[in-house]
Amino acid sequence: MDDDLVGRGMELYRTATRSLHEQNAPAWHQVELSVAQLKALFTLIDGGSVPIGGVAARLRIGLPAASSLVDRLVDQGLAERREDRLDRRRTLAQPTAAGEALGQGLRQGSREALRTWLERMDPDDLRALVRGLEAMVALAGTERVEAEVAGRARE
Repeated sequence: MDDDLVGRGMELYRTATRSLHEQNAPAWHQVELSVAQLKALFTLIDGGSVPIGGVAARLRIGLPAASSLVDRLVDQGLAERREDRLDRRRTLAQPTAAGEALGQGLRQGSREALRTWLERMDPDDLRALVRGLEAMVALAGTERVEAEVAGRARE
C-alpha cells in the first residue's frame, strides 16, 4: 500500500470532517451539554429505548456513570426513564421529543452541507467517491464481523 496515498487520504478526511463541523458550529455552541452527555443522548437517539446497562456498554463506562449521565439528561427534559415491563429490575431510558429534536438539529446542519457538496461535485468525482466509500464501508463491516467472532471465541 502507498503510505503517502494513505496519509493524504487521512489528511483529506480530517479536513473534510472539520469543515463539516465548522458549518454546523453555531448550533453546537448553543448546546449546554458536556461531551459525555451528548454521547449519551445520541446513544439513546440511535438506540431508542435502551437499558442503562446498554448505555454503559455503548459508551464503555460503568453503570453508575451511565446512570448519572441519563439522570442529567432527564433533568434537562431530553430523556426519560421508565421501568422495563418485561423485567422490572431493569430501567430503560429513551429520548424525549425535545431530545430527539436537539439531536436532529445538531446532525442536520452537517448533513445539509454534505449534501450540497455532493450535489456540486463533478459526476465522475462523485462516482469515484461513492465507490471508495462503498469499499471502506464493506471493509469496516468485515472488520466488525471479525471482531464479533473473535469476541465470541474468547467467551
